Amino acid sequence: MIHGMTGFGKSKVAVGDATLRVEIKTFNHKFFELSHKLPDNLQVFEEPIKKIIKQKIRRGKCYLWIQYEQTADKSIDAVVDMKKLQRYHALLRGIKKRFAIKDEITLTQLLSFPEVIVYKPKPENKKRLWQCTSQALHKALAGVQKMRLHEGTALNRDLAQRARNIEKALHKIKGFLPQEINRFRLKLKEKINNGLDKNSQRNERLEAEVALFAKNCDISEEITRLHAHIDNFRDTLKTKKEAGKVLDFIAQEMQREINTVGAKSSDFKIAKEVIFTKGEIEKIREQVQNIE
Repeated sequence: MIHGMTGFGKSKVAVGDATLRVEIKTFNHKFFELSHKLPDNLQVFEEPIKKIIKQKIRRGKCYLWIQYEQTADKSIDAVVDMKKLQRYHALLRGIKKRFAIKDEITLTQLLSFPEVIVYKPKPENKKRLWQCTSQALHKALAGVQKMRLHEGTALNRDLAQRARNIEKALHKIKGFLPQEINRFRLKLKEKINNGLDKNSQRNERLEAEVALFAKNCDISEEITRLHAHIDNFRDTLKTKKEAGKVLDFIAQEMQREINTVGAKSSDFKIAKEVIFTKGEIEKIREQVQNIE
């Protein structure tokens, strides 16, 4: 089943004392294009994230937003820099000895010096963080795919109906062609009879002219190819693979064939059906731009 290109999905996953939120939006676009915004601690997963999205979304403009929210202030560890503490302690002892100071060196004094206590973020479990990120990403993508499939179902019905409309028009065109040839025969016969050429060869001339006309306006090959394109079009609508570009190519070929049909015929009724068919093909080409 074909997929559309408009979709939205979001998810929320707990990561220890934090919450991971993911939102994905997709829109119509000729090619695949991804724009994303990741928190600092997920930048390391940028390429794996892109890979997952490309596996699910092959065409369209995609916007990805991931937010990492700390739910409690447990992400910071206070660490004492023992080397600096020792240097500050030795410095104070040297001052006491030189100036014969009897005051005791206190812990408060030592801890008041700069950079003795260092605040560092707790190291995150990279494996666990990626598992949660991947889980949240797949949940959001499932929502996107559900919407795109719903849109694709509606597009499938519309395109299938237009293919049926074109088949009906082709059937009418095939029925009108003998009438066109017969009208040409009558007009030519009248022209010959009203002209100066009254000899016995006029019937041969008439048949030769009619045969040439029939040959020039023969559209059987074009009609056959159009039916083949319609069959291929229907088969492609059922595929699970990327179909938008293939359907557009088939529609181009259908357009080329119906243009030839129109060029070969001068009959008003045929021209009317050709114009209708061109309109349906143009609508098909517009719609397939919305298909993945």
